[in-house]
Amino acid sequence: MTSGGTKRDRPSGRRTGIRDVAQATGLSITTVSHALSGKGQIAAATRDRVLRAAEELGYRPDPVARGLVSGRTGILGLAVGHMTGKPWEGTYRPYYAAFSAGASMAAVERDYALVVVPGDPVSGLWARVPMDGLIVVDPVRDDPLLADCARRGLPVVTDGRPIDPGYEHVPTVESDLERGMADVLDHLRDAGARRVGLLSGSEPDAYTEDSERLYREWCAGAGQEPLIDAPAASEEPIEAALRLLSHPDRPDAVHGLNETYGQALLAAARRLELTIPDDLLVSVMRETDQSGTAEDWSLPLTTLSLDARRLGTEAVSLLIDVLDGRPRREVTVPCAVVPRASTRRDAGGSSAGSRA
Repeated sequence: MTSGGTKRDRPSGRRTGIRDVAQATGLSITTVSHALSGKGQIAAATRDRVLRAAEELGYRPDPVARGLVSGRTGILGLAVGHMTGKPWEGTYRPYYAAFSAGASMAAVERDYALVVVPGDPVSGLWARVPMDGLIVVDPVRDDPLLADCARRGLPVVTDGRPIDPGYEHVPTVESDLERGMADVLDHLRDAGARRVGLLSGSEPDAYTEDSERLYREWCAGAGQEPLIDAPAASEEPIEAALRLLSHPDRPDAVHGLNETYGQALLAAARRLELTIPDDLLVSVMRETDQSGTAEDWSLPLTTLSLDARRLGTEAVSLLIDVLDGRPRREVTVPCAVVPRASTRRDAGGSSAGSRA
């Protein structure tokens, strides 16, 4: 090196800057900047000299300065559309956790940071977090997250389709519920069910609306009247499960939209002295078939497994595509039915059974 060119020559704790590289090579700051960025007409030998000096000095671009030049911060936001704590804590938290894990790993691999931001833009934190774009999980009706992104011109991707008009252009990542719901309802019928019910949710999101719509369509094709119940905002899921299982034309199979509803169905069946799977078949949605084992439940439940981790990965990839100006696209991730004891009867139409 031509001068002062080792890390030991700099004061301890000071970040190596482009000026240090210029001093070490005897070149101008402009020449060094062009060599490091790959811009300008720089001779190959000069570029190699600058890159070698930068490596020896431990130079790394200043992310703040780079952001000022590129207009990027390298930060992606992740927010959940639900505004209340109950859906997160009591019903869908495992899904969000798996989704976030996949999104975090994908962001790091693409040299981005992922931050979780409040679901309510009124909190003020949005103004203090300089995000390049936002992923909204389960957008709800009259979603304030999408509205705020539109006002600010912030790029956005959703997990689950937006249900408000005016957001048809927003790229989405979705589970293949159309195939998944048909598969799990067919499985219940093939396992011996004559009347299949649905324990739905009160959350105003696309997952809930689409699941109910697809269930009604399946019922029309199967020649049965739909039977749907859902807990009100002030209710515990077991109350809706008890109403459903106490119906005059009681279902002998029920699909629940999440694990908590599955546990509510088990508790309601126990209270009503219904044996599973003899008297009642039960299936539930689960965020993934990799999150634990059948020992998680008092009775192993058949699941419609959503690959939430992959959905998170795909959402990050899609958002980065948007930021890079690539054409809009949508991603659909397959679901899988995983049969377990709650829908398994022997060939004679009975089993050892369980009162859960």
